[in-house]
Amino acid sequence: MDFFDDTPLTWLENKHVDAEAARAAVDHLLPDGITEEARVFHAQLPRYEMTPLKRLGQLASRLGLGSIWVKDESLRRTLNSFKVLCGSFAMYRFLKTRLNMDHREIPLAELTSPEIHEKLGDITFAAATDVNHGRGVAWAAERMGFRAVIYVHKSTSQARLKAIESSGAEVRVIDGTYDDAVRQVNLDAQQNGWQVISDTSWEGYEDVPRWGMQGYSTLLTEVQEQLAAQGIIKPTHLFGQAGVGALAASAIVA
Repeated sequence: MDFFDDTPLTWLENKHVDAEAARAAVDHLLPDGITEEARVFHAQLPRYEMTPLKRLGQLASRLGLGSIWVKDESLRRTLNSFKVLCGSFAMYRFLKTRLNMDHREIPLAELTSPEIHEKLGDITFAAATDVNHGRGVAWAAERMGFRAVIYVHKSTSQARLKAIESSGAEVRVIDGTYDDAVRQVNLDAQQNGWQVISDTSWEGYEDVPRWGMQGYSTLLTEVQEQLAAQGIIKPTHLFGQAGVGALAASAIVA
């Protein structure tokens, strides 16, 4: 869609304006302790470190603003994307549920142990992607010792295909659009007993996307910590990419 076309705006009712309803939604999406759990989990992944929060002092001065800060996610491990925070934590929460261990945190070393893998059995994680979400799922699956199958649409570049394959996944190209890839991976997952890791929810499939949202909270707690180090309690405005909505929803709820 052309940004300047004549397509009318669509207004959506905010059903959580009431403070009590909003509190219930927050408690459901980000229950007490979940942001700390996500941060602890991510900190155990190889080469974890906070991505930098960079100050754009000259731009802020030109615009007459106090300060502008940009979170540089191009330095998120070797994946150059925040997406791995979503997929990896969703997979972790899925495995905890599969083990009936929702009541406690499981260290990554224990989760990847032969004893735990014997209890879990063979698991294949699957996802549809343009590139970054699928690559994050593939990367996390490989490090947890599981197989990953990633579906992409036919217009995906060879460089992106190789990037996903380099993270240890089998890549399947679908003759269609991204939406076609989403439909196909869900059909194949049902037939093959795979577990889909998607950051998009639909009726009957809400737990995994919610866990993915919780995973994004690591990025937000990093920002809070970095701003606090500069003596800033909280920003006045937050700008972020929306994509399918998981990151934006996580930012709003947090």
